[in-house]
Amino acid sequence: MTMQATTQNETPTATAAAAVSVRGVSMVYPGPVQALQDVDLEFQAGKLTTLLGPSGCGKTTLLKIIAGLIRPASGTVLVNSRPVDGPGPERAFVFQDFALLPWANVIRNVAFGLELRGVPTAEREAVAEQYIAEIGLVGFERKYPHELSIGMRQRVGLARALAVKADVLLLDEPFSAIDEQTRRKFQEDLLRLVAMERRTFVFVTHSIEEAVYLSDRIALLSPRPGRVWKIIEPRMSRTLSPDQIRREPGYLDTVEAIWQSLKDYVE
Repeated sequence: MTMQATTQNETPTATAAAAVSVRGVSMVYPGPVQALQDVDLEFQAGKLTTLLGPSGCGKTTLLKIIAGLIRPASGTVLVNSRPVDGPGPERAFVFQDFALLPWANVIRNVAFGLELRGVPTAEREAVAEQYIAEIGLVGFERKYPHELSIGMRQRVGLARALAVKADVLLLDEPFSAIDEQTRRKFQEDLLRLVAMERRTFVFVTHSIEEAVYLSDRIALLSPRPGRVWKIIEPRMSRTLSPDQIRREPGYLDTVEAIWQSLKDYVE
């Protein structure tokens, strides 16, 4: 079988156009448990890069380190060439569990990050309405989270991250709680947003198929302690329809090659 993708070992200086640089990052949790070890990785500006690997390899840990939510045991992270020492406005996080404000309606949830920054009401609601339209929730602006489906709630979480105009969007398995039909629609919507917004997306998933379908690049992490195992660049034509892409030999061969790399580590 031929794998129609490029693989390589990544180095900290591999890409001049990196929006995020991870340099020698290691993480140890109490126990001790070594979650990450000497991770060197770059995330290209304007692209979607997926972190993929077996359970427990440190994907979400690395995402939270980039977000500034936790500090690594060693190493550094640079965002737009500046060291990360905590959360910052140039990064936005889309949580797996949505993390919406239950007492706030859709428009206020989407505008909440702007509200925290002191943006005037009219201005922040105009921005919120723009992204509510982009994620397909026009007409639901005054609904509350409990009145929305799971898929709608995740759309609100994504719109909130987009509304703050962050350079880097960090998405932690955002589609894991939704059904397969909705998930495919979300995948198509996300590709459209990546093309429109031209921001840097860092995406975590357990799904090989999702990673190959969505990604410009895939960073395949090794079993714990997580290291960069391979860099994979799927080669599919985005001019094809979604159904055509999923039947395309390059897509199928890449999915199979990644599975062959990972299957011995599935618990």
